[in-house]
Amino acid sequence: MKILILANLEDRHIAQIEAVAPDVELMVTTDRNMAISLAPEAEVMVGWNLPREAIARAPNLRWIHSTAAGVDQLLFPEVLERDILVTTSSGIHAIPLCEHVFAMLLALSRRLHHAICQQIHHRWDRRGCVGGELGGGTLGILGLGHIGVELAKRAAAFEMRVIGTKRTPSPVPYVERVLPPEGLDEVLAESDAVVIALPLTPQTRGLIGERELRLMKPTAFLINVGRGPIVQEAALLRALQEGWIAGAGLDVFEQEPLPPDSPFYDLENVILTPHVAGTSPRYMDRAIPLFCENLARYVRGEMLLNVVDKERGY
Repeated sequence: MKILILANLEDRHIAQIEAVAPDVELMVTTDRNMAISLAPEAEVMVGWNLPREAIARAPNLRWIHSTAAGVDQLLFPEVLERDILVTTSSGIHAIPLCEHVFAMLLALSRRLHHAICQQIHHRWDRRGCVGGELGGGTLGILGLGHIGVELAKRAAAFEMRVIGTKRTPSPVPYVERVLPPEGLDEVLAESDAVVIALPLTPQTRGLIGERELRLMKPTAFLINVGRGPIVQEAALLRALQEGWIAGAGLDVFEQEPLPPDSPFYDLENVILTPHVAGTSPRYMDRAIPLFCENLARYVRGEMLLNVVDKERGY
């Protein structure tokens, strides 16, 4: 069995994989063109943004393991129309992603981004740096999956009330009220901060538009660490410019990289980061053990972890 891995792995990661299945042949590269040329030999592919051409040129491909949690970038017709198993690395991002969310929330609430701007310009002005408090407020989480649960746990430490949506509502630790997706309006209207932790699917694409943003409190913050196209950016831009909401923390965008002329760069009530919320120096140290567990199951013919429902898109 040959495994094509499009990722930057250290020797210790390769050794972990080889220890699970000594008979496999690993083809490890960070070069997309090389990956495309090696693809016809691969039975298994591992990576985040695997080239569509590689998948199309891989007649022996049986399994794709994404090193990311979302797979919207992998569900090409070549994957959807073939009997190719797709699994994700869902569950490994909780610590960096949740810390990133609360870094954004704290910065927006305490107006740290304004203080940083003043520091850069050698200004001392307390008026622009007096912020609010997270404690006692309501955090709304759209998508109470693994990340949503971890966000709720951390919100409890800040003494925040938590509500949110879940595809199949059931009790969630630290969450006061769990609503179905149809409860979106209620969550938006009640929350002092809303975090989008949803996958990108046909149902979630464009979910947050003008109507939804106008339901939010003018003092509320929107944090998006899901996928950019879940939010209609033209509506969000107006909301931020005209004060429908107080501010936003954005890690993902409709177009990435975000173009240099994007007006989001110039908004004083926005903190943006270049799609890095889920990453950290420990990323592969978490991703590779999960792949190794799935590889062991694959070799034994057992059910894999984090199998994607290709119709749902996650």
